[in-house]
Amino acid sequence: MAVILLSKTNTMKRSIKGLLLIMALFTNIQFLRAQIQFESSYNHSGTYTQLAVSGYKFYLMDVSLNQCRIYNTDHSLWKTISLEVPVNQYLYDIKYLSEGLFTADQQLCLVYTYYAYDETNLFYTYTTRVVRENGSILLEIPGCQYYYVNDLGAEGTKLVTYSYDYSIFPYTIQTAVYHLPGSLNTGIKPDHVTEAFTHHPFPNPADEYLLIPQEVFDGRPIQVVLKDVQGKTVAERRVSCSDVPLKVSLNGLASGPYTCMITYNSGVCHGFTIIKR
Repeated sequence: MAVILLSKTNTMKRSIKGLLLIMALFTNIQFLRAQIQFESSYNHSGTYTQLAVSGYKFYLMDVSLNQCRIYNTDHSLWKTISLEVPVNQYLYDIKYLSEGLFTADQQLCLVYTYYAYDETNLFYTYTTRVVRENGSILLEIPGCQYYYVNDLGAEGTKLVTYSYDYSIFPYTIQTAVYHLPGSLNTGIKPDHVTEAFTHHPFPNPADEYLLIPQEVFDGRPIQVVLKDVQGKTVAERRVSCSDVPLKVSLNGLASGPYTCMITYNSGVCHGFTIIKR
């Protein structure tokens, strides 16, 4: 009888040890899942989007190679789209990587913008294109620097574009509206625009001051840093969020191009290229 009890005791001990081991393993797995873990890094600006057919993707803009590279969620390369940019012009932005937005057959398309800089007269010229993944052009808009897609429900989907002529002063702006065959059926904004910035700083080129449109800040002052073409900081400004839009003085700066870095929300930073007349 004692031998039987001893055997049962040993079996229970082994069962308890096994259960404790399983619990420890489960706890470790949960602990690892709860930690912030590095996945991957890229040498270009990128963001996530949700394609209507192909699901979630991460895409980036390679300015030097004029490419949009698209990755799966495991960071393996999915597709590369080559973008035609004329000689001596430069890729500026990529937005609205999507399926079924610009065509009725759910083809993969995107919008991209490139620019040329007139070093003599100090102004930029922008061009925006809507293209399929094979590079064929669906729409080309000379002078277009900014664009936004709006879903109006039963009224359809609209592309609103803003085209500027910086070769004259004061510069001119033309707003155009296009009806799109598809819909913006994505859960993630497929562009690089955050809630705080729905437009870039303007006017650009600027004379005495720069205006920064804003909608959502945390109430703290905004720090604006201006750097010259060599990357040297030439001016720093702190602007109150009570001013709408934010007004940044350019007094004392020589004419030419500058990088405008805007920092807010305890470190969130945006960079833009501006021209001081």
